[in-house]
Amino acid sequence: MTRSEAAAWLLAHDHFCILTHRNPDGDTIGCAVGLCRGLRSLGKTAHILRNPQFGPRYAQWYDGLLCEEPAVDDTIVSVDIASESLLPDNAQPLAGNIQLALDHHGSNTGFAHCACVEPDLAACGELIYGVLQEMHVNLTTDMASALYLAVSTDTGCFQYANTTANTLRVAAALIDAGCEAYPINKEFFGTRSISRLRLESRLTDSLEFFADGKVALCHIPLSWMEELGLREEELDSISGFSRNVSGVQIGITIREQAGGQQKVSLRTASCANASAICAHLGGGGHKAAAGATVTASYEEARAMVLDALRAEGIEV
Repeated sequence: MTRSEAAAWLLAHDHFCILTHRNPDGDTIGCAVGLCRGLRSLGKTAHILRNPQFGPRYAQWYDGLLCEEPAVDDTIVSVDIASESLLPDNAQPLAGNIQLALDHHGSNTGFAHCACVEPDLAACGELIYGVLQEMHVNLTTDMASALYLAVSTDTGCFQYANTTANTLRVAAALIDAGCEAYPINKEFFGTRSISRLRLESRLTDSLEFFADGKVALCHIPLSWMEELGLREEELDSISGFSRNVSGVQIGITIREQAGGQQKVSLRTASCANASAICAHLGGGGHKAAAGATVTASYEEARAMVLDALRAEGIEV
């Protein structure tokens, strides 16, 4: 679907239940909130399915918008979800019944009955903004703020290489619509909890380097979450931690998950395609940012990632 076709589809339906992805970040949450409020402004019934991993940091954004489960006749829409494997546990029963996917991942698996996917966009928030414009929604301050959160999240507050002129035009339009950018920037990009800072200290001490310092790898054991008192939402942007080290072109983060799984995240410079590397692990994403989840020990996952790099011609 084009975004105009997606807008027409949304206008032709009602009773929406909007899904966010596992380990929700500002993009998926901002998209869900912006779309939900936009649909409601048109007189439609819309809710966001409560994600078990929603935390207090984002509570103010989706206050009053959540449902605990979809109704039998609900229209199921996903935002910023590339694969059904990324659905939170309580949304897994909806696999195969998602009617529309709005996404910006080139690796989208085509799981929904209909899809509007624009992989050239830095953030799914840009797509939701465009769809709401096609629907002639009058943006409120709440909608604009949610979509600004979405766009700023996936661009690292407009620092990442994926930021385009269109990204900045959308951000400017959202500010014109009433979004106050500074408080959002301060809260989500200019502030770190003491627990997060302690985590970064541990990661700094444990970094591994390969390829003459061009590749850096760090590991976050599950036990650290409890030891440091970390909430999931405090790990926003942690995937880019090792990439931020001077001289590093490929940053790898392996996070231990419950159930014997490891979440692999890659952030790369133009020298490597993160999505192609993660495809060797059954994952995908964008050229500069991608991920995969593997059932393995940390040592096994580490070896798998290094093998994937070698398969893409990177000597480590």
